[in-house]
Amino acid sequence: MAENDIRFFQADFESNSAFIAKYKKQISIPYDDFLEDFIIESALYSIEIESQKCGFFGINNKRLTILYIDDIYFSKGVRIFEKIKETYALKDAFIPTTDIAALSIVLENHKDIKIQALHFSDTARSVRPAEFGKDYFRLAKMADLDEIRGFAEDFLDNYEDVIGKKELYVLEKENEILGIGIVVRNKIMDNCVSIGVLTKASMRKLGVGRSIILHLKRIAFELGLTPVAGCWYYNAESRVTLESAGYITKSKLLRVIL
Repeated sequence: MAENDIRFFQADFESNSAFIAKYKKQISIPYDDFLEDFIIESALYSIEIESQKCGFFGINNKRLTILYIDDIYFSKGVRIFEKIKETYALKDAFIPTTDIAALSIVLENHKDIKIQALHFSDTARSVRPAEFGKDYFRLAKMADLDEIRGFAEDFLDNYEDVIGKKELYVLEKENEILGIGIVVRNKIMDNCVSIGVLTKASMRKLGVGRSIILHLKRIAFELGLTPVAGCWYYNAESRVTLESAGYITKSKLLRVIL
């Protein structure tokens, strides 16, 4: 196979829907919306070998965000990736550890690996009840905006939007908002919702964040969806909170330096 037999064409998710369906099946543990946002905002390209479509990839600011090569052509994966890297001057790649196919290719041509984030999945194990029950938990309202921004600041950049979509919740006691929780429907891992939480600084270590996570999980399960979560690798407090609510991290998001 000559180098010029490998060709890339600008594409979109719709034109690669069959490959995306196969890609999702090979991801053994779903990831949250942090990685999804990078993928969705990427420029997407189809891969062709000798005029046959064999996969696709996405690039976001010289970062590879997704890579899929069909099994029939997978033996040529390293050469395909080398050409992608050279053609688009890639600097790094975001690869979840459960995407063993893409990881096996990228690992053959890298300089360094760093853990970017942790992906959490629920164990459905029994945990102690929420410190703050359902009566303290409700959907956020536009009237809450100033109070939320007062402690949450730039945790989100679109508070009005998520309130309007009924994706933002508050945990409130005696007319004081102690923390917020967000639940966002995933777009790639479309049987999942991503959950996130922020506790008011003065109310931490009281079970506020843990209670919000448990309530968000309940909402997801009531919708028949799988609640997934993630956090920055170095955010030890978030990890402890999620694990206390029944989550474990078997998958990591790697930043592979190229």
